[in-house]
Amino acid sequence: MKKSLFLVALVGFLATQGYANPAKSRKVKAPKASLEKQLASYISTPEALKKAEQPGVVVIQFKVNSDNELCQLAVFSHNEQINNSLTQQLTGKKLAGYGSDAGEVHTVRLRFRPE
Repeated sequence: MKKSLFLVALVGFLATQGYANPAKSRKVKAPKASLEKQLASYISTPEALKKAEQPGVVVIQFKVNSDNELCQLAVFSHNEQINNSLTQQLTGKKLAGYGSDAGEVHTVRLRFRPE
């Protein structure tokens, strides 16, 4: 009798565990440092920053389409030349590992140092 009761309890426990689903699946994001490195590899220091001879920070917002290309790109700095230069350099560039985030807006800070 004890053996039968134990087997029924074991089967019941295993059945509930086998059909259990988490309520929300967690999406693993790529590290932000990787994203910044990929973007930095595509750009060169804009002329306006070279002339200033001082470090600068630029904020870039964008989405990645299903082809892993940057789209809906917005560059935020105090200089319109820098904004235009970086927009031209980055538009249509591909990022590895971000195609599944088609609707997500990414925000990245890039730091420039005088050379």
